[in-house]
Amino acid sequence: MPGTRSRLSIRHRVLLLSIIPMLVLATILGSYFIYSRLSDNTDKLIERGKIMVDLLASAAEFGVISGNQYQLRVLSQKTRYSHAEVLDVLFYDDTFNLLHRSGQFAVELSAESPALQSTSGQWIFLSPIFSSALLADNNPELSIHAPEPERIGWVAVVLSAHNNIATRQEMLRNSLLLISLGLMLTAILASRFGRRITQPIRGLSQVVERLEAGHLDTRAATTHTAGELGLLARGINRMAARIQASSQEQEQQINRATRQLTSTLRHLERQNEELTVARREADKANRSKDEFLARMSHELRTPLTSVLGFSRLLEQTEQSAEQRHYCSIINQTSSLLLTIIDDILDFSRLQSDAIQLEQIPFDPTLYFNNLLQMQAPMALEKGLQLRSELDPELPPALLGDPTRIGQILTNLLSNAIKFTDYGEVCFRVRSLRQDSVCHIELSVQDTGIGISEQQQQHLFKAFIQADNTISRRFGGSGLGLVIAHRLTLLMGGDIRLSSEKGKGTCVHVSLSLPLADADTVVSPLYPAEPIPHAASSYQLPCKLRVLLAEDNEFNRILLTKALGQAGAEVIEARTGVEALQIFHKQPIDMVLMDVHMPQMDGIRASHEIRRHSDSLPIIALTANVMTHEHEALLEAGVNEILLKPVDLSTLFRLMSLHCPVDEDAVATLSDYAPMPALLDQVDTGELHTELQHQAQSVCAAVRSGQFDQIRTHSHQLLGLAGLYQLPELETVVAELHQAAVAHDLEACWRNSHRLTRLIEHHQYV
Repeated sequence: MPGTRSRLSIRHRVLLLSIIPMLVLATILGSYFIYSRLSDNTDKLIERGKIMVDLLASAAEFGVISGNQYQLRVLSQKTRYSHAEVLDVLFYDDTFNLLHRSGQFAVELSAESPALQSTSGQWIFLSPIFSSALLADNNPELSIHAPEPERIGWVAVVLSAHNNIATRQEMLRNSLLLISLGLMLTAILASRFGRRITQPIRGLSQVVERLEAGHLDTRAATTHTAGELGLLARGINRMAARIQASSQEQEQQINRATRQLTSTLRHLERQNEELTVARREADKANRSKDEFLARMSHELRTPLTSVLGFSRLLEQTEQSAEQRHYCSIINQTSSLLLTIIDDILDFSRLQSDAIQLEQIPFDPTLYFNNLLQMQAPMALEKGLQLRSELDPELPPALLGDPTRIGQILTNLLSNAIKFTDYGEVCFRVRSLRQDSVCHIELSVQDTGIGISEQQQQHLFKAFIQADNTISRRFGGSGLGLVIAHRLTLLMGGDIRLSSEKGKGTCVHVSLSLPLADADTVVSPLYPAEPIPHAASSYQLPCKLRVLLAEDNEFNRILLTKALGQAGAEVIEARTGVEALQIFHKQPIDMVLMDVHMPQMDGIRASHEIRRHSDSLPIIALTANVMTHEHEALLEAGVNEILLKPVDLSTLFRLMSLHCPVDEDAVATLSDYAPMPALLDQVDTGELHTELQHQAQSVCAAVRSGQFDQIRTHSHQLLGLAGLYQLPELETVVAELHQAAVAHDLEACWRNSHRLTRLIEHHQYV
């Protein structure tokens, strides 16, 4: 209904305002008039019926007493002839026996019937007949001494109601006709007088619509408009004139602004073109930076690989307990340095928010003690006291990313030791449990050179140190605190620094980590105690059936040999499809899965295996350090990812975790010396032959411009270089692979020649 009212015009509303009150009034008055007329008609009918029955009662007294039916018939006929609505006249004696009637229809009457009753289409009037009436009329002198009237019979008159109904209908039609005529007259008058109001308003509405449509020269007529409507019309005209003047002024301003905007847009277009060129240069610089970081991390791995290799060889010689302890620390710090080198790439990933945190259960007390022991030699060399205060209420297990936490603390501890010449470095840990979360407060405090308040503003900016002279005295790139700061924020924590020039520095790190089950904690790779001298080979605590999926035959042979010496039964597969077929046919205890294989890669093969088995351990072997490949492997269901070069100690430790044997019979990694490098277990002649074969395939693919084949063979070479720790070969092949990805044929030619010379002259060893 609200929508209907809103669509009505003013003219219709005026008509409604005039007709509705008239309609209500006419309905009320007409109803009252009709009701009164109908009631009067009924009353008159009843009154006539009573008069007729009373007159007949008086006239029929003698005929009833004498039983003269002729007289009664004459009375009945005269009454019916005189009054058309009379249907029947009935005479009864005093015992209500019928003496005479003129009709033939059924009438139900008795002495107890009421004087007036209405049936379907009939009115029946009943009256008694008394004898005293005749005597009193003929002998007035006897009326004083006349006895009480005696009832001698009954007379009944039946009247028809049809005439009354017809009269009522005629009255109703006449009344409705009068009401309709009145409404029509009202509507005509309302329409005529309402038009005088609505026409000017409609004219004003049309003027407003034209003004709204932009015809600002439209004006309302005022000659035939008076009163409030005239005032409204003149007001609209004044408003239209002002709007027109304002619009013209605004149009002029818009034209001026448009000309200025056009000039500005042209200037912005030139700036955008310059910015586009600058952005391309910046993107190119970023790519160069990423390539530089990748090359630098690779070049740093080369001497570090030698350090690790000679340290492992040294551990296999006769040593004193102190020498074995030093070799253990060398291994730990070298492994930590390898992690820090990878963190150079992490800084680039942090800038693009590409770091993904792990959720691993770890023992915080053991982990923090290991970190402190790795920093102890550097503190001892400077004559500093490295002190720790670990909260005894630390939970036995927390869930988090221990590698990233260790990276933060290593940066803070190494900085504290580096910038402290005398005194101490104190590492404190406080904890507070709250429901299923533990809030940890880590702090590293030193008595070093300190930092001024002004210099503290630049601490968390990349490649910037508090004092430029510090870089000449202490060295460093200035990334440590930046990485620590961003990793802390990434873990939802907070890092704060308080320092005073010349009095030392204290760095606080706040983290909230979920509690974990102590039974799920995996022991750290290198245990703190000195490693006792033992045999140089490692035996698994149980015999495992291992499915080795590796497309490179040389890699397959070497890994099979190393795993077989450790007591594992190795089943080889050359492709992902072949690995799936073996998995469905034979019982397998563990899968070692290469990533890049023909027909089906290791990611798809792991996903298919995981669909049929939730518990089978899958360890992926890859030389790719990119995060997206690691994420794809984890999503496919891989349990662990090992980077090439493969550390056999790490591999055997992971394998031993899946040996279901008695705890007393399990040999831990601390019972054996670390494994030698895989290069020590391979025939260098066979390796050289395999490298020559791959290099020839690369040269053939370069000559035919087949970049897919170049990538395939360069991947094979990367796997060999990473597996056997050949850094020079890995550098050349990595550049070759990047050139193939970029479809840079010139770079492919250049690097393929470098690869051929390197292999022919045995410069990769």
